[in-house]
Amino acid sequence: MKKKDKKKGKKRKPDATTYKYDNKRFILVFTMMFCLVISMSTYWMYAYKHKYGKNYFDNKIISYKVSDYVDTDGNYVYLKNIDKEIINTFINKQKEVLKNNVIDMSVTKGIYKDILSIKISYVLYGELSNYEDVITINIDLKNNKVLSNDDMIDMVKGSYKDIATDIFNEYIKINNNREVVDAITEEKLSSSVFNNNSEKYIIRIREKLPEVMNIYIENNEVYYLVRKYEINKVCYYTNTDINMGYINKKIGKL
Repeated sequence: MKKKDKKKGKKRKPDATTYKYDNKRFILVFTMMFCLVISMSTYWMYAYKHKYGKNYFDNKIISYKVSDYVDTDGNYVYLKNIDKEIINTFINKQKEVLKNNVIDMSVTKGIYKDILSIKISYVLYGELSNYEDVITINIDLKNNKVLSNDDMIDMVKGSYKDIATDIFNEYIKINNNREVVDAITEEKLSSSVFNNNSEKYIIRIREKLPEVMNIYIENNEVYYLVRKYEINKVCYYTNTDINMGYINKKIGKL
């Protein structure tokens, strides 16, 4: 009898399909691990920010605790961990106001999207009546600079023209039948003539706003402040020109 040779078992070489499968599995595992690392990093950054109130930009620590930047002592509000020139300018503005007799003072402050916003409201003694004065400042903590009114208005996609129109319609437009005297031309105008020339007065208000307006942030909303008598001065004379009250309205949301 012939014996059949038993073939020894040979190891099977991986074919192209096996390599393709292994590559897909590797890519899948790598993608899952990468996503896990990103997710964990994002979580810990979020947790760190909310636990310690800090974030990092270009190796600079941004704190979200107002107390890291602001101290109040008596009637003064002091800045710290800010550019020294900004600190000195802010103090000098307060010194000018505090030359008056201060009856009361309140401070609104907060950090919103890396912007430190402060509003100081003073009640000052006046011979005829007490009046309010306001100082505001908005500091970009990321770039360590003071934001202008233009910066703040652009941030909420507003415009001086929109603000001026709003002020005219709500505070300047004459709603009863009376005469006024134009503050620039000294021409006597009926209420209907004045109102029909609204565009002329809106332009005057718009041109005046940059020099008399204060802006601040509260609860992620941007507000403007302007004394009503400053607006009257470019529109018409009134018997309330000594009124030092402020128009305080929202421009938009951050």
